[in-house]
Amino acid sequence: MKSPDQIAFIQLKGEPYQQTIEQDGAQIDIDCNTSLDQLAANNGYAASLPEKIEAAAADLATLTEGEGYYDIDRKLKHGQDLTFGDAFSVGAFVASGLNIPLSRAMDGLINNAGPHETHMMQGVALFAGVSTKEAYAHLTGDEIAGLAAATVHLDTVERTEASGSILAFGGMGGDKGYPIEHGHGEQPSKLFSLSTLSAVALAVTGKVHKHHSYPNTSKVAGQSAIEAYGARSDIHSSADFAAILEETDLVMSSCHNTRSLHTLSHRLKGETVNHVIGPLAFTTAPKTPVHGFIGVNEKVHPGTIIDALDKLDSTGYQAYDNSAVYCGTDLDEAMPEMFDQASYYGSREAKDHVRLDEIAPPPFASLVALSIRGRAAGTFEVRPEDFYTPAELARIDMNDLLIPNTKAAILHYNNEAISGNDEAKARYLAMTVGLGTFVRDYLERPDAIDPETHRLNRAYLREATAQGLEVLMSGQALAKLGEYVEATKRHAGR
Repeated sequence: MKSPDQIAFIQLKGEPYQQTIEQDGAQIDIDCNTSLDQLAANNGYAASLPEKIEAAAADLATLTEGEGYYDIDRKLKHGQDLTFGDAFSVGAFVASGLNIPLSRAMDGLINNAGPHETHMMQGVALFAGVSTKEAYAHLTGDEIAGLAAATVHLDTVERTEASGSILAFGGMGGDKGYPIEHGHGEQPSKLFSLSTLSAVALAVTGKVHKHHSYPNTSKVAGQSAIEAYGARSDIHSSADFAAILEETDLVMSSCHNTRSLHTLSHRLKGETVNHVIGPLAFTTAPKTPVHGFIGVNEKVHPGTIIDALDKLDSTGYQAYDNSAVYCGTDLDEAMPEMFDQASYYGSREAKDHVRLDEIAPPPFASLVALSIRGRAAGTFEVRPEDFYTPAELARIDMNDLLIPNTKAAILHYNNEAISGNDEAKARYLAMTVGLGTFVRDYLERPDAIDPETHRLNRAYLREATAQGLEVLMSGQALAKLGEYVEATKRHAGR
C-alpha cells in the first residue's frame, strides 16, 4: 500500500467527516480526508495528472493561452455566456486551488497566476459569478458540461469501470417542498430519500451508480442516509469499488472521498455551484455508458442538463446512453412555457411552480427531459395517472407522503418505504423506480414517447412502475440494501 500524500488543501473537521463507528465489536475511526488521500495514492492519481492535463490542453486554453482568471471574470461581469472551454477552465482553476497534486501539476501553466491565497479568493469569486449567472439569468448546457468535465477529468481520483451500461443517479437538491400541517400552521416539509432508495431498488434489475455527499444545507443527504443502515463509504481502491459493483450491481461513491471540489462549499457552509456540478460528475469510467438519471431544481431547465450530457458525451469526458432529467411541480398540468428552455427561463411563474428535484407526489405533474442514444428527444410531462390506474392512485394520500424536516423522521420513513411497510410511501417510491426502468429498458421502443403531445407511453410506464413496486413489496429491495451494506463492510478501509 502506497503512503498517501494529502490531496485537499481544505481538511473538513468534525462529524460527519470524521467519525468513529463500531463494526464486528471493534471501534473504527473514519476520516473522509484521509480516505481521499488513500484512494488517490492507491490509484496513482498524482502521477496521472500530466497526461490528463495534456489531453485537455484545448479546453484549458483560456487559462494557459489567454489571461486566465481575468478573461473569465470579464465575461461574467459583462453578462456573456461562457464557452465549454471557458467553463472547463473555471472548474480547473477552482480545483487547482483546492487540490494539492493538481496545483503542483498546473504550476507555471496558468497565466497571471498569483499566490495560493489569491488563487483561492479568485476561485471563490468565479464560482460566485457563475452562481449569480445561474440565479439571475441561466446557465447553458456548455457551461454546466465544462464545469462537470473539469471536475471528473482533473479533480476526481476514482472512476469505476462497469461492463455494459450503468444507470447513474444525481440530484441538485434545493427542494422547496410542500406545505404540511402540524396543528400550528404550515411548517416546512420533506420527502424521504427517494433517489438513494430508488438506486437500491433499481440495482435489483441492473447496474446502478449513486454519487452523493454528506448534508450541507439540508438535514439528510444520500451519504448520511445510506450510512445510517451501516454502509461504509471509505473505499480505498478501484479494485474494491469494482468488487462491490460486481457483487451487488450497486456502487455508491462519496464526493468527499473521491475529489476535493466539495470541500469549498462545505467549508463555506453554503452553496456555490457544486449543486450543478455534482449531479453530472459521476465517478464512472469515461467509456462506461451512463444512463443519466438526474433531478434538478427550478434554476435549471431539465433540457439544459440533457444538452450538458450530450456535450460531455461528444467531447469524450463521459459516455452517455439513454438518460432522463426531471423535476416535480405543484401543478396538476404543466404550463406550456415549461416545455421550451427559452420560454421557461423567461417565465418567473413557471420556475416558481417547480418544487423539488424529484418526481412529484400525486396529484402533481413532473417534467422529464429525455436523451436517446446521446440525442436530445425533448421535454415531456408525466402525471400520476401515467404511473398508476385511478384505483391504485386512490391508495396514495399526499398527507401520508410529507414528513417533518428532521433527520430522525427522514431516516425512519426511509426504512418504512424501502421495506414496503408503508404502502403509500412504497407506491410513491416505485414511481421513481418505474421511470428509471422506463429509461433503461423501454425508451428506445418506437412508441415509447410522443413528442407532439409531450407525453410518455402510459402502458409502458405503468408496467415499469409495477415492476418497481413488486421489488419493494416483495422485500427484494431491502435484501439488496443488506447485500450492499455487507459488501461495503468487507471492502472498506483497506
